[in-house]
Amino acid sequence: GVDNFNIINSHIFRFNYRKNKVRFNNTLEMRVALMTAPDDTVRNYRISDDVLRYYADFGVDAFGKHWSYSTNLDARTQFFNNHPTNSKDIQSAFLAPLNVNLGIGLKYNLDKKSEKVRHRKVNLSFNLAPVSLSLRYVGHKDVDVKRYGIEEGKKHTLDVGSTVTGNLRYDFNKYIDLTTRLKYFTSYHKVEAELENTLNMSLTNALSTKLYVYLRYDDAVPADPKYKHLQ
Repeated sequence: GVDNFNIINSHIFRFNYRKNKVRFNNTLEMRVALMTAPDDTVRNYRISDDVLRYYADFGVDAFGKHWSYSTNLDARTQFFNNHPTNSKDIQSAFLAPLNVNLGIGLKYNLDKKSEKVRHRKVNLSFNLAPVSLSLRYVGHKDVDVKRYGIEEGKKHTLDVGSTVTGNLRYDFNKYIDLTTRLKYFTSYHKVEAELENTLNMSLTNALSTKLYVYLRYDDAVPADPKYKHLQ
């Protein structure tokens, strides 16, 4: 038999450039989590989290202290094949799907430190893109494209619409912080939304806890009998 194990691997790399009124921010996120799967007769482990995401925004200061004209790019896929329990079918894989969103609009950014509580600070940003493109591509022959709202016989779908994205990082103190990411895209015929929350608590030098909740809504894909379009 295989002993129970749970491996979580998470990396975030940031490269930010700013000069005068111009800024260029880049974020690369890589997450993989493995856990034992005693109920699976095909394999001994299950991939519970698998994310490869690149986010960038290029902006020029606009009016006020917090607003800028902005162009942003969000690309997301995964590293490994994902299988249903007790099956060799492939539900998703690298570049299957690949979700890319490109938007042009305005960005609001707030970066503030508390004057009363040490190490307490908040970083909040909102991108309002009234004109945006959303591409969904499936590049693996064994992945069912209809599962991702793509017509059979095609590999991609391209929609024009509007996007709102938000990012919040709140440090309660030196040991506890909350990170929230919101994305809402509508083509005015369908809606794709994501809400991602991570609470980090460093309780001691040897003990830390991470609570992670990720909700997704997509009414372009076939509805689940129980949860409908909520994932």
